[in-house]
Amino acid sequence: MAERIELTDAVKQQPVAITVAKASEIEVIGHQRKARPAHLKALTASMERLGFLSALIAVERDGKFVVIDGQHRFQAGSELGMQEFPVIVVPEATARRMMSLNVEQGLNIRERATIALAIYRELLEESPALAEDDGEVTDTIEHAHLVTLGLAYEGNGRLAGSSYEAILQKCDGFVDEPLETAYPRRQARAEKVLEAAKAVKLVEDALKESGAWHSMVRYQIISAANPTKRARKPSDFDATFDKFIAKLTELADEPRKVLSEKTE
Repeated sequence: MAERIELTDAVKQQPVAITVAKASEIEVIGHQRKARPAHLKALTASMERLGFLSALIAVERDGKFVVIDGQHRFQAGSELGMQEFPVIVVPEATARRMMSLNVEQGLNIRERATIALAIYRELLEESPALAEDDGEVTDTIEHAHLVTLGLAYEGNGRLAGSSYEAILQKCDGFVDEPLETAYPRRQARAEKVLEAAKAVKLVEDALKESGAWHSMVRYQIISAANPTKRARKPSDFDATFDKFIAKLTELADEPRKVLSEKTE
Protein backbone atom coordinates (compact mmCIF):
# COMPACT_ATOMS: atom_id res chain seq x y z
CA MET A 1 0.00 0.00 0.00
CA ALA A 2 1.31 3.45 -0.92
CA GLU A 3 2.42 5.75 1.87
CA ARG A 4 -0.19 8.35 2.79
CA ILE A 5 0.50 11.61 4.58
CA GLU A 6 -2.44 13.13 6.44
CA LEU A 7 -2.35 16.93 6.76
CA THR A 8 -4.54 19.84 7.77
CA ASP A 9 -5.05 22.74 5.39
CA ALA A 10 -3.44 25.77 7.04
CA VAL A 11 -6.18 28.20 5.98
CA LYS A 12 -9.48 26.32 6.28
CA GLN A 13 -8.28 23.70 8.78
CA GLN A 14 -9.78 20.95 6.63
CA PRO A 15 -8.24 17.48 6.26
CA VAL A 16 -6.20 16.73 3.14
CA ALA A 17 -3.90 13.86 2.27
CA ILE A 18 -0.98 13.27 -0.07
CA THR A 19 -0.46 9.84 -1.59
CA VAL A 20 0.59 7.95 -4.71
CA ALA A 21 -2.13 6.13 -6.64
CA LYS A 22 -1.92 3.50 -9.34
CA ALA A 23 -3.32 4.51 -12.72
CA SER A 24 -5.94 1.76 -12.37
CA GLU A 25 -7.20 3.40 -9.16
CA ILE A 26 -7.78 6.78 -10.83
CA GLU A 27 -10.91 7.98 -12.62
CA VAL A 28 -11.79 11.32 -14.19
CA ILE A 29 -15.08 12.93 -13.23
CA GLY A 30 -17.49 12.45 -16.11
CA HIS A 31 -18.44 16.05 -16.88
CA GLN A 32 -14.92 17.49 -17.08
CA ARG A 33 -13.89 19.05 -20.35
CA LYS A 34 -12.01 16.83 -22.82
CA ALA A 35 -8.50 17.92 -23.74
CA ARG A 36 -7.90 19.41 -27.16
CA PRO A 37 -5.35 17.34 -29.13
CA ALA A 38 -3.00 20.34 -29.50
CA HIS A 39 -3.14 21.07 -25.76
CA LEU A 40 -2.49 17.43 -24.91
CA LYS A 41 0.45 17.27 -27.30
CA ALA A 42 2.00 20.41 -25.77
CA LEU A 43 1.43 19.11 -22.23
CA THR A 44 3.04 15.77 -23.06
CA ALA A 45 6.06 17.49 -24.60
CA SER A 46 6.40 19.67 -21.49
CA MET A 47 6.35 16.60 -19.24
CA GLU A 48 9.00 14.93 -21.35
CA ARG A 49 11.26 17.95 -20.79
CA LEU A 50 10.46 18.76 -17.16
CA GLY A 51 8.78 15.72 -15.63
CA PHE A 52 5.44 15.29 -13.84
CA LEU A 53 5.70 18.09 -11.26
CA SER A 54 2.10 18.92 -10.31
CA ALA A 55 -0.04 16.45 -8.35
CA LEU A 56 -3.56 15.49 -9.32
CA ILE A 57 -6.32 16.70 -7.00
CA ALA A 58 -8.99 14.13 -6.29
CA VAL A 59 -11.69 12.88 -3.96
CA GLU A 60 -12.09 9.30 -2.82
CA ARG A 61 -15.25 7.55 -3.99
CA ASP A 62 -15.97 3.84 -3.87
CA GLY A 63 -12.32 2.90 -3.62
CA LYS A 64 -11.25 5.15 -6.50
CA PHE A 65 -9.48 8.50 -6.70
CA VAL A 66 -11.78 10.70 -8.81
CA VAL A 67 -9.80 13.55 -10.39
CA ILE A 68 -11.39 16.98 -10.11
CA ASP A 69 -8.30 18.97 -11.16
CA GLY A 70 -5.61 17.52 -13.40
CA GLN A 71 -7.45 15.29 -15.84
CA HIS A 72 -5.31 16.56 -18.71
CA ARG A 73 -2.12 15.91 -16.73
CA PHE A 74 -3.41 12.43 -15.96
CA GLN A 75 -4.13 11.78 -19.64
CA ALA A 76 -0.73 13.09 -20.73
CA GLY A 77 1.07 11.09 -18.05
CA SER A 78 -0.82 7.95 -19.06
CA GLU A 79 0.24 8.44 -22.67
CA LEU A 80 3.84 8.64 -21.45
CA GLY A 81 3.42 5.30 -19.71
CA MET A 82 3.11 6.46 -16.10
CA GLN A 83 1.74 3.71 -13.84
CA GLU A 84 1.51 5.78 -10.64
CA PHE A 85 0.57 9.41 -9.96
CA PRO A 86 0.98 11.77 -7.01
CA VAL A 87 -2.46 12.70 -5.67
CA ILE A 88 -3.72 15.31 -3.21
CA VAL A 89 -6.97 14.07 -1.67
CA VAL A 90 -9.50 16.74 -0.63
CA PRO A 91 -12.96 16.60 1.04
CA GLU A 92 -16.10 16.37 -1.08
CA ALA A 93 -17.30 19.88 -0.21
CA THR A 94 -14.00 21.33 -1.38
CA ALA A 95 -14.17 19.24 -4.53
CA ARG A 96 -17.51 20.76 -5.55
CA ARG A 97 -16.24 24.29 -5.09
CA MET A 98 -13.13 23.51 -7.12
CA MET A 99 -15.17 22.05 -9.95
CA SER A 100 -17.09 25.30 -10.12
CA LEU A 101 -14.15 27.68 -9.75
CA ASN A 102 -11.27 25.78 -11.28
CA VAL A 103 -12.58 25.43 -14.81
CA GLU A 104 -10.73 26.49 -17.92
CA GLN A 105 -11.30 29.98 -19.19
CA GLY A 106 -13.27 30.02 -22.40
CA LEU A 107 -15.79 27.35 -21.45
CA ASN A 108 -18.88 27.87 -23.54
CA ILE A 109 -22.28 28.19 -21.91
CA ARG A 110 -23.23 24.59 -22.64
CA GLU A 111 -20.13 23.31 -20.84
CA ARG A 112 -20.73 25.64 -17.89
CA ALA A 113 -24.36 24.51 -17.71
CA THR A 114 -23.38 20.84 -17.86
CA ILE A 115 -20.97 21.26 -14.95
CA ALA A 116 -23.51 23.25 -12.91
CA LEU A 117 -26.18 20.58 -13.44
CA ALA A 118 -23.82 17.76 -12.48
CA ILE A 119 -22.87 19.52 -9.25
CA TYR A 120 -26.53 20.28 -8.50
CA ARG A 121 -27.45 16.61 -8.92
CA GLU A 122 -24.64 15.55 -6.58
CA LEU A 123 -25.94 17.94 -3.93
CA LEU A 124 -29.49 16.73 -4.51
CA GLU A 125 -28.46 13.10 -4.05
CA GLU A 126 -26.44 13.82 -0.91
CA SER A 127 -28.69 16.41 0.77
CA PRO A 128 -32.21 16.47 -0.71
CA ALA A 129 -33.54 18.57 2.18
CA LEU A 130 -30.90 21.27 1.71
CA ALA A 131 -32.45 24.59 0.62
CA GLU A 132 -31.58 25.56 -2.93
CA ASP A 133 -30.63 29.07 -1.80
CA ASP A 134 -28.35 27.73 0.97
CA GLY A 135 -24.75 28.91 0.80
CA GLU A 136 -23.56 25.36 0.19
CA VAL A 137 -25.41 25.48 -3.14
CA THR A 138 -24.99 29.13 -4.13
CA ASP A 139 -21.26 29.23 -3.32
CA THR A 140 -20.68 26.16 -5.47
CA ILE A 141 -22.92 26.75 -8.47
CA GLU A 142 -23.07 30.58 -8.38
CA HIS A 143 -25.69 31.03 -11.15
CA ALA A 144 -29.03 29.21 -10.85
CA HIS A 145 -29.94 29.71 -14.49
CA LEU A 146 -27.06 27.45 -15.55
CA VAL A 147 -28.84 24.51 -13.92
CA THR A 148 -32.00 25.34 -15.86
CA LEU A 149 -30.02 25.56 -19.07
CA GLY A 150 -28.24 22.28 -18.30
CA LEU A 151 -31.62 20.56 -18.13
CA ALA A 152 -32.77 22.35 -21.28
CA TYR A 153 -29.69 21.15 -23.18
CA GLU A 154 -30.56 17.60 -22.17
CA GLY A 155 -33.96 18.14 -23.78
CA ASN A 156 -32.52 19.69 -26.93
CA GLY A 157 -28.82 19.42 -27.69
CA ARG A 158 -29.16 22.01 -30.45
CA LEU A 159 -30.47 24.72 -28.12
CA ALA A 160 -28.76 28.10 -28.55
CA GLY A 161 -28.58 28.64 -24.80
CA SER A 162 -26.56 31.84 -24.92
CA SER A 163 -29.46 33.52 -26.73
CA TYR A 164 -31.63 33.22 -23.62
CA GLU A 165 -29.04 33.91 -20.92
CA ALA A 166 -29.76 37.65 -20.65
CA ILE A 167 -33.43 36.94 -19.91
CA LEU A 168 -32.65 34.09 -17.51
CA GLN A 169 -30.20 36.22 -15.55
CA LYS A 170 -33.07 38.58 -14.70
CA CYS A 171 -35.69 36.02 -13.72
CA ASP A 172 -34.11 32.68 -12.80
CA GLY A 173 -32.56 32.83 -9.34
CA PHE A 174 -32.20 30.29 -6.55
CA VAL A 175 -35.44 29.42 -4.73
CA ASP A 176 -36.13 29.07 -1.03
CA GLU A 177 -37.17 25.43 -0.97
CA PRO A 178 -35.46 22.03 -0.58
CA LEU A 179 -33.49 20.67 -3.51
CA GLU A 180 -35.86 17.69 -3.76
CA THR A 181 -38.74 20.03 -4.67
CA ALA A 182 -36.62 22.70 -6.35
CA TYR A 183 -35.31 20.19 -8.90
CA PRO A 184 -38.74 19.53 -10.46
CA ARG A 185 -39.21 23.30 -10.56
CA ARG A 186 -35.92 23.54 -12.49
CA GLN A 187 -37.17 20.87 -14.90
CA ALA A 188 -40.37 22.84 -15.47
CA ARG A 189 -38.36 25.98 -16.10
CA ALA A 190 -36.20 24.12 -18.61
CA GLU A 191 -39.37 23.06 -20.43
CA LYS A 192 -40.43 26.72 -20.60
CA VAL A 193 -37.06 27.63 -22.15
CA LEU A 194 -37.51 24.89 -24.74
CA GLU A 195 -41.05 26.10 -25.45
CA ALA A 196 -39.70 29.60 -26.01
CA ALA A 197 -36.99 28.24 -28.32
CA LYS A 198 -39.65 26.50 -30.42
CA ALA A 199 -41.62 29.76 -30.59
CA VAL A 200 -38.50 31.63 -31.74
CA LYS A 201 -38.02 29.02 -34.49
CA LEU A 202 -41.57 29.61 -35.71
CA VAL A 203 -40.86 33.33 -36.07
CA GLU A 204 -37.61 32.55 -37.89
CA ASP A 205 -39.46 30.27 -40.30
CA ALA A 206 -42.10 32.94 -40.92
CA LEU A 207 -39.40 35.49 -41.71
CA LYS A 208 -37.76 33.06 -44.11
CA GLU A 209 -41.03 32.66 -45.95
CA SER A 210 -41.37 36.42 -46.24
CA GLY A 211 -37.78 36.77 -47.50
CA ALA A 212 -36.67 38.81 -44.48
CA TRP A 213 -34.44 36.25 -42.76
CA HIS A 214 -30.75 36.97 -42.01
CA SER A 215 -28.04 35.22 -39.99
CA MET A 216 -28.57 37.28 -36.82
CA VAL A 217 -32.35 37.29 -36.94
CA ARG A 218 -32.72 34.98 -33.91
CA TYR A 219 -31.17 37.60 -31.65
CA GLN A 220 -33.37 40.28 -33.18
CA ILE A 221 -36.47 38.15 -32.52
CA ILE A 222 -35.50 37.50 -28.91
CA SER A 223 -34.74 41.16 -28.33
CA ALA A 224 -38.08 42.18 -29.85
CA ALA A 225 -39.98 39.78 -27.57
CA ASN A 226 -37.85 40.16 -24.42
CA PRO A 227 -40.09 41.41 -21.56
CA THR A 228 -37.10 42.16 -19.28
CA LYS A 229 -35.28 44.67 -21.49
CA ARG A 230 -36.09 47.61 -19.26
CA ALA A 231 -36.46 45.70 -15.99
CA ARG A 232 -34.37 47.11 -13.16
CA LYS A 233 -35.17 44.38 -10.63
CA PRO A 234 -35.35 40.57 -10.80
CA SER A 235 -38.55 39.32 -12.41
CA ASP A 236 -40.74 36.30 -11.71
CA PHE A 237 -39.70 33.41 -13.94
CA ASP A 238 -43.12 32.11 -14.96
CA ALA A 239 -44.60 35.56 -15.56
CA THR A 240 -41.56 36.55 -17.63
CA PHE A 241 -41.58 33.47 -19.85
CA ASP A 242 -45.35 33.54 -20.27
CA LYS A 243 -45.06 37.11 -21.59
CA PHE A 244 -42.05 36.15 -23.70
CA ILE A 245 -43.82 33.21 -25.33
CA ALA A 246 -47.02 35.23 -25.86
CA LYS A 247 -45.07 37.94 -27.65
CA LEU A 248 -43.27 35.35 -29.79
CA THR A 249 -46.63 33.85 -30.77
CA GLU A 250 -47.79 37.31 -31.81
CA LEU A 251 -44.65 37.83 -33.88
CA ALA A 252 -45.10 34.48 -35.62
CA ASP A 253 -48.41 35.81 -36.97
CA GLU A 254 -46.87 39.15 -37.97
CA PRO A 255 -43.14 38.40 -38.37
CA ARG A 256 -42.25 41.70 -40.03
CA LYS A 257 -42.98 43.42 -36.73
CA VAL A 258 -39.60 42.06 -35.64
CA LEU A 259 -37.90 44.36 -38.13
CA SER A 260 -39.68 47.42 -36.80
CA GLU A 261 -39.11 46.64 -33.10
CA LYS A 262 -36.45 48.75 -31.42
CA THR A 263 -33.70 46.48 -30.08
CA GLU A 264 -31.37 47.21 -27.16
